[in-house]
Amino acid sequence: MRLISGVGRQLSSGIIAAGCLLTTVCALAAPNYVRVPGSTLVSRPDLQFKVAREQRGSSPVTLLLYQAASGEPSPVAVMSWSKSGSLSTLSFQILLAPEDASSSDVYIGTLEHLYALAIQQDPEARYCVVSSAQPCDVAKDGASHADFLRQLALTRQGAIARAAGEGKSSLPWRVISMVREVPVGDADQVAVRVSDDHEPLEGATVFFNRAPHSGCMAKSGSNGVATCRLVDQHGEEELQGAEEKANVVATFPGDVRHDWVRVPTTFVLSAP
Repeated sequence: MRLISGVGRQLSSGIIAAGCLLTTVCALAAPNYVRVPGSTLVSRPDLQFKVAREQRGSSPVTLLLYQAASGEPSPVAVMSWSKSGSLSTLSFQILLAPEDASSSDVYIGTLEHLYALAIQQDPEARYCVVSSAQPCDVAKDGASHADFLRQLALTRQGAIARAAGEGKSSLPWRVISMVREVPVGDADQVAVRVSDDHEPLEGATVFFNRAPHSGCMAKSGSNGVATCRLVDQHGEEELQGAEEKANVVATFPGDVRHDWVRVPTTFVLSAP
């Protein structure tokens, strides 16, 4: 199954106090809460999470909140977007520390919802995440989309291991990685090697896209390599052939099984 289409009251005061150290959180004085869309990444869909969005000038801000059975929604994470020249940056701040949570399920749910939100963002942007009130320093701590997603997944794995000590269980996540392969052929021939735990992954579906509207799909072979030739869906290849090519984004859409999940991820193939 593909994954892409796409704390109670006692925690509220502490989380909001931490959140209000952030200008972005305090700016949402009267947020419009909406329930987070469902995702097969989420292991406890019965826990209610909500989002509130606001446009601050040219910078969108998304607030992730946990809605307990009673009381007001409590902010657990903030995602803010900014742009400098051609570089887009997304900063994620987790306001809920594992040791502060009355339930590890809430912390794990926060990480799962953040992953579901992050996978929908710009694969070519720079990302950073902190678990404090200090803003991210993208110049110092910024990572690619793929590395950021891996960091979130590994953080969840650590939380899952701690929860296992409490007698709780959740589906393990498998992190997929992709590296560029140099295919024999023209500039429109693209290829990546797909790995699961550093072993070649056979039969993985990979989608390749290049702006404005070129793409193709391939499955990895026994060596883990997925390769195909980009086709312009509008039939304008000859018109654009002499123009500078854009980067190619490779997307692994995820794979859900009864006992584990391969989480979706991306990889950017820089234009030559």
